[in-house]
Formats: sequence, structure tokens, C-alpha cells
Amino acid sequence: MSQKSKIFKTIAKLSATESEFAVVTVVEATEGTPRESGTRMIVYPDGKTEFTVGGGNLEEIAKKKAIQALKEGHDRLVKAELNLKGNTGMVCGGDAELYIEVFKTSSEVVIFGGGHIGVALSKFLNIMGMRYRIVDDRKDFCTIKRFPKAAEVSCINYGDKKIIRDCNIGEKSYCVIVTHGHKGDKKVLKSLLKTDTPYIGMIGSGNKVRVVMDMLKEENADIKAAGKRVYAPIGLDIGGDSPQELSLSILSEIFKVKNGGSGKSIRDNVQE
Repeated sequence: MSQKSKIFKTIAKLSATESEFAVVTVVEATEGTPRESGTRMIVYPDGKTEFTVGGGNLEEIAKKKAIQALKEGHDRLVKAELNLKGNTGMVCGGDAELYIEVFKTSSEVVIFGGGHIGVALSKFLNIMGMRYRIVDDRKDFCTIKRFPKAAEVSCINYGDKKIIRDCNIGEKSYCVIVTHGHKGDKKVLKSLLKTDTPYIGMIGSGNKVRVVMDMLKEENADIKAAGKRVYAPIGLDIGGDSPQELSLSILSEIFKVKNGGSGKSIRDNVQE
């Protein structure tokens, strides 16, 4: 398979899973530049790359501009001058014009826990047509058969330090913690505190939540910095305790946060 085919195959795969990334393309390159026109590189939000536009300082400037474009959420055209007077510090001469195309994720729900509440949540999300992913540390609870319409199903140890990187949690990821025990809940919550997700919901009674929070404080987790992003116990008070009712409660809270709603009855918002 040619390099060109490989990169297009990678782009297609990333797009299918609605991953967040940027594609840097050398639009025009004069003599002396390290790569020819049409060369492409993929850049991820954390700065990791796949493929290359020539290496060295040119690649560094391309990467920095791509990360900036991802943060701002729009494409851009960048010119790099490859000489000592230019912005790369290279002496090979020539100019390179780079086009940076941004691929942003849509809003999604990431469910940590493939048990009965995870299943009930997935069914509501299927109806709503909203993208969601499942993460569990038990192989039997995170299968395509169990969640056929999930964008991604991952079996990952909750205590793995790479869980957030592997799960690619971003500012449009609304995270629900419904693992099979408070130890798993604590591990996931501790990791999610380090992300920029706007919503971290953890299931449990008031007492369980207090115990988990106390444990995290003892581990010096920065709970205070997460501020109002942590919703625990999770959900709006609509009554009922079945998996379906709990799921409706959780999703109602997520959409309240996502859409900036009040959570009140619409009747009470009507001005008389």
C-alpha cells in the first residue's frame, strides 16, 4: 500500500469514529523544501503525529499551527519560510505553504460501565441518535453484541494511567461513571478530573459519594479545581430507581448542562 493510500485510510478510519485531529497538507513548496506538494501529516490534540511533512523545524511549526487550529476549531493556510530570516530557522531555503484542515468531534457520551444502567443509557442514546462510547474493565460487559450501535467499545483497566489518553476525552465528551463498584468509580473519577470534559457524573448514594470524595482527598486529587463539572450523585431528581428511570434522569442532566437549560418545569419558566 502506498503512503498516500495509508494516510487516506487512516483519515477515513478516524473520521468514522469521529476522532479529533488535523490534517496538514503541503499545498505548495519551492525548491529546497524537505517534502513536495501534496505531502500530508496527521496531528492530534495532544501533539502526537502520524506521517510527516519533512521533519525538522518545518514539522514543528506545522504541528504547533495544527494544535492551535484544533483549539480554535477552524481551518487555516500557513506559510513557512525555510531560511534563517523565516520562521523555521532552517538554512535549506525555499518556502512552504501549508493547509491545515480541522476535524472536530461532535458531542458524545462516554459511559464508564457496561452493566444494566450502561445498557439502559445506550438504548435511550440509540433513540436520540447521539454518539456514545462504552468503557469497561470486564470483557463480557464491553462487546459489540451487547452495544451494537456504540461508536466504540473498549475494555480498559480503570486503574490504567493511560485510560484518559486511550479514551480521548475532550471538551465535547460528557462522562458517566456507572462502574460495578466504588473502587472503579473512584479510579475513573480521579482520571477524569484531569480532563476538560464539561460533565463528570458519578452514580451512588450521598454517603457513597462522600466516601469516594474523602478517599480522593487523601490521595491529593484536585477535586476543587474540577468545580461544578462534577455531578455526584448523578442525575436530576425525577423519582424512580429502575435502570430506565435512572438513565432518563442522567440524560436529562447531561442535556441540561449541554444546552444550558434550567432543569425546571417549562411551566415554571413562563412569565405571567
